[in-house]
Amino acid sequence: MRLLTHNMLTSKCVKGVMQGYPLGIQATKVQVMESDFNKDFVTRVIPKLDYSTLWNAAKTIEVVEGDLICPETGRKFPITSGIPNMLLNEDEVRY
Repeated sequence: MRLLTHNMLTSKCVKGVMQGYPLGIQATKVQVMESDFNKDFVTRVIPKLDYSTLWNAAKTIEVVEGDLICPETGRKFPITSGIPNMLLNEDEVRY
């Protein structure tokens, strides 16, 4: 999971969660990955960034395995092979 992805994820759809941001990161495996510059992507993503959150998370580079943790409930969302699983159980969904 790249840090840009982390910067845009929230758990506010969980029952009882008001903001659910920023999600904590508990990484068990991280790696540095080179990527090509894509001007169009950067232009679209820059207005959506929360820079203070991105700066704080930048120390972890790329999370390959671990968990995202809701700051309000402590609910863990697993990260496997770099992909965060944000699916909720039916009883967790806020309507």
